[in-house]
Amino acid sequence: MSFTKTRGMKNPGIRILGTGSYLPGEPITNLQLLENFSIDTTDKWIRENLGIKQRHFAKPNLAASHLGYEAARTAIAKAGIHPKDLDRIIFCSSTADWTSPAAASNVQALLGANCPAEDKQVACSSFIFGLDHATRLIATGLRYVLVIGSDVKSRFTRENDLRLLPIFADGAGAVVLSACEKNEGFLFCELWTDGTKVNNIITPAGGSAMPASMETVKKNLHTVQMNVDGKQIFNDAIDAMTALSLQVCKEIGIQSSEIDLLIPHQANIGIMKAVADNLNIPLEKTIITITETANIVSATLPYSLDFAYRTNRIQKGMHILLVTAGAGYSAGAAIYKEI
Repeated sequence: MSFTKTRGMKNPGIRILGTGSYLPGEPITNLQLLENFSIDTTDKWIRENLGIKQRHFAKPNLAASHLGYEAARTAIAKAGIHPKDLDRIIFCSSTADWTSPAAASNVQALLGANCPAEDKQVACSSFIFGLDHATRLIATGLRYVLVIGSDVKSRFTRENDLRLLPIFADGAGAVVLSACEKNEGFLFCELWTDGTKVNNIITPAGGSAMPASMETVKKNLHTVQMNVDGKQIFNDAIDAMTALSLQVCKEIGIQSSEIDLLIPHQANIGIMKAVADNLNIPLEKTIITITETANIVSATLPYSLDFAYRTNRIQKGMHILLVTAGAGYSAGAAIYKEI
């Protein structure tokens, strides 16, 4: 991959004021998953090939907005502000509560906020697209913006899908952003889309292209469908995440090896290891949460970011690289300098 034009905004002067995360229910181990579903694999294979030991599934009465609310209220509390101080809520999800209205509206109501609230759907890249949007909003005058990544992806896999059932799970993460001095906080963010690959991994039914019907339900068309070999998805994700990471490092004038902490999308341990290796970033400088959470889609980056803060992995002055890739194809990378 290469880029002939950058669309990012350098040194916008935006900082992270607070983070939060939420995993629903008790953890479900690989062995428990295999007891409940008929897929031909083993705990050992899932651990060694995917890097997953356990995951969390939301109870039927919980939707993506409920998970997002839990993460958001923690982020707001850590930011030291009140929900009514928020100027915008951006709810990022591939499994929002409804096709209409925006699930962000329910988050606003649950929080007791009174600002505009909107949804953003860019598959696994949803959160970083929301992050880019939020930095631009603050750069043009807003004071506090809440960005949430939340997904209940366990409800959109087929019970016999060996490739995807062990991978997808449920969770949420959130950040509150505000302004700061230039050359601190977010230094650069770059986004990317290749719509020619839109059918490679897709949930076909439920939208205007294929409205729900008895037939779509019978054929399992409301679940994630991978229409190419998994190895192609694997390699394409590595290529996109590597290229975007190198691009944002180049934009701020550092080598990728100078990154202090890598926070990659948590879709597959092999992808993360390959990206870290391509960037000359040691694995010990890489945040890995997939072991405990599996792939929580748009929540992976904000959850992993909150995990890094909670475990004291982030120190003042560190350069933190967030990078993701998802269906669409979509991808994004951002560099943050801790204040």
